[in-house]
Amino acid sequence: MQLPSPHRSSAVPALTAAALAGLLALTGCSASSSGSTDGGQVAPGPNGAAPSDRHHPGPEPTSRNGLGDSENPMTDAAQDPLSTFALDIDTGSYTRFRDAVTHGEQLPRNQIRTEEFVNYFDQDYEAPRDGLGVSVDAAALPFSPGHRLVRIGIRSADVPDRDRPDADLVLVVDCSGSMGEADKMPTTKTALRTLVGSLRDSDRVAMVCYSSQARVVLDPTPVSERDTILDAVDALRPQSSTNAEAGLTTGYDLATEMRQDGRMTRVVLISDGVANVGATTAGGILRRIGDETRHGIHLVSVGVGIADYNDRLLEQLADRGDGWHVYVDDAREAERVFGTGLTGSLVVTARDAKAQVEFDPEQVAGYRLLGYENRALADDQFRDDGVDGGEVFAGHATTALYDVELRGRGSRTPFVTATVRYQDATGRPVERSGRLSDAECAGHPEAAAPRLRQDLVIALLTDRLTDGPWARAVDADTLRDEAAALSGLLDGDPAVGELADLVERTTA
Repeated sequence: MQLPSPHRSSAVPALTAAALAGLLALTGCSASSSGSTDGGQVAPGPNGAAPSDRHHPGPEPTSRNGLGDSENPMTDAAQDPLSTFALDIDTGSYTRFRDAVTHGEQLPRNQIRTEEFVNYFDQDYEAPRDGLGVSVDAAALPFSPGHRLVRIGIRSADVPDRDRPDADLVLVVDCSGSMGEADKMPTTKTALRTLVGSLRDSDRVAMVCYSSQARVVLDPTPVSERDTILDAVDALRPQSSTNAEAGLTTGYDLATEMRQDGRMTRVVLISDGVANVGATTAGGILRRIGDETRHGIHLVSVGVGIADYNDRLLEQLADRGDGWHVYVDDAREAERVFGTGLTGSLVVTARDAKAQVEFDPEQVAGYRLLGYENRALADDQFRDDGVDGGEVFAGHATTALYDVELRGRGSRTPFVTATVRYQDATGRPVERSGRLSDAECAGHPEAAAPRLRQDLVIALLTDRLTDGPWARAVDADTLRDEAAALSGLLDGDPAVGELADLVERTTA
């Protein structure tokens, strides 16, 4: 990446915070998981000391080089060495962006979530034997001397489909009038047919259709009776108003009735998120979802339709339901999300998962987390098991990117330690950590792992989409050139080729 270096020393902060509202990862440098400490024991920090559980309020927004962003400033590591957040495996923001570009539209800035862009793409993290594994690597930023892009990779163990419990799925389908627009209903039916095709005969499916009211259009049916299920899918039609509250309430009632020991129960909501009847504020439905989550019923929210779409609602529903949010824009994405392997990824491998990243203030002048704005936690909540984290499902990876400014170069003492804490299947707290020194860092993105280089391109793109300071440091031509080079480097991955095309189209 032949990037300009317009500033001698820079804190280059900046992504616009995603609003929380609505209804209701070539070897460069790396350090992989190192040990685990169970039973709530404290993992060592970068200098061998236990990280503090004390919450630091952090400094006032600062900008040493005029590139500060008051919404996401560099944090002074001397004042606040800890960064804490709940894990997130959503991908919906990226596919929403792709769909918008396809339709010649522009996604609102508050719907650009860097972590969801990064989570969409394959990474290179080794799967652990159980639970979660942590890896850390980094590369120097040529456009910002003294800065490193640090990648914290968290990967869950795989669970083969044959080893998963039988599944009981309640499909809650938006059949409102707005679903008659922009191929929303045909896309929904494609997704549901693909999902049914990925299930095994011993699974069960029920379906709720909601518009002004909600009704059960398919009683719990074994997947051995596929034709019956597919007939119910084919019969779905857009109707009138949208009462999402009624749909989800009926869906959770049905899921509660279906729940059995030894089987996993999931609610799958497919909607454009538009609601105009019933509850129109957060309230009761979110409380109901939270209650049912404690009983093991998790929610997967699936968004469809670029027009009249409530991204905030569907993302927040999935967060409250300890599930995940995806956006399906075409048949290809339906196959990617709902085809072979989906049901294995419905298995929870880590509950209430949180990450805490500690920076050595003797080496780190400042840092900023790219994304995760709406998943931030107070530092003292990391080991508070009463504070909800994120659920991580089998085979998923999640990535956190940091812009880190170092005080010096080449030290062999770790400057960053990343620890993930989660509850295993028995409810026991587990911690696993990874750490990294500057001597282990790639001196340039071209010397880094290709997937780290990929994540830098993605971060540069989201910064440009949100008018962040990196957009002023790296011009559009350079970003296009790097995306094209990455496509050649990872030419076996069509998603990277598509990324290069989207970069071209959005910067032309």
